[in-house]
Amino acid sequence: MTFYDNTRIEYWQSREQLALRRAFQESRKSHTLSRGDRELPTGRFRYDLLAVNSFSRRIWGRAISNELSRFLCDGGDGTAHNRNVYFVSLMDVTCARSPGHHLTEADLQFVKNRLRYGLREFSYFGMVEPAYYVNLQQGVRYNGKRCLFWHLHALVWGVTSKELKKRLRKLTKAGRYTAIADGLDATHTRKIKQGRLPRHLGYVLKSPCRTYRVSVRDREDKRGRPITDADGVVLRRFKHGKSALRHGDRIVLFHAMKHLHLDRLAVAGGDGAKLLRAAKRAALSVHDTLGPQRRTSSFRRIAERRRRKLRGMKAA
Repeated sequence: MTFYDNTRIEYWQSREQLALRRAFQESRKSHTLSRGDRELPTGRFRYDLLAVNSFSRRIWGRAISNELSRFLCDGGDGTAHNRNVYFVSLMDVTCARSPGHHLTEADLQFVKNRLRYGLREFSYFGMVEPAYYVNLQQGVRYNGKRCLFWHLHALVWGVTSKELKKRLRKLTKAGRYTAIADGLDATHTRKIKQGRLPRHLGYVLKSPCRTYRVSVRDREDKRGRPITDADGVVLRRFKHGKSALRHGDRIVLFHAMKHLHLDRLAVAGGDGAKLLRAAKRAALSVHDTLGPQRRTSSFRRIAERRRRKLRGMKAA
């Protein structure tokens, strides 16, 4: 098996493709979909690297997998990587947006710059994605019942675990990274075990597949008794929960991401920047079923013509 096979991207994207198709057919929000919207997840738009197209995610996943395996695994299937690699998640409440918010290019650039700040001077590759919070209780750091919480998952190398965690703790303490509610983590770091790198890359490249909730619970001691303050008031804490996307949730995420491209959602630094450039060239020069391999500039012109045609279909 290849590195790409071991990411299981093919399996998960086939499931997501089927789930989105069912949502288009069965969701009560399906009336919000235009004819052009319904075309976006099809194979016709696979070469546009759309974030809502499962075929695009497979092309993108294969390109990233090939470059990463050459760079960190000396080729092969990813059962052994040649240096320490860490899986990192970074979140900040300033990157939360309402579900109906159209993320502009300027918004996306702000989110990317805000989240990757703590990885400066390191080598890394990551993807920005939204977590859909469908139920937020009073007291969280976002003013609203629902939001899209844009965050970053990244693979980081060229640094020690101690140095990486120390920097992220310092930035969290300084307020650079802030969780959506007290008691929840704004950063997460884990050293990747040998043989697990493909699966972690698969997670970095995945499409959103969960909804999240933040509920409030009374704090309890080890014996299950409520913890109170000096005035006898029961202290409370926020609890994080998640569940599978429902049909309507998929439609909301589809509208939020249908104008976004996978290569624009990617971030990289250090040696990861070389990896990303090579993967972009590979993904954007994939053979079209109707013609020979294209150069990147030519592909971009064709993709732009397709997008203009799509906008015309939506206007109609």
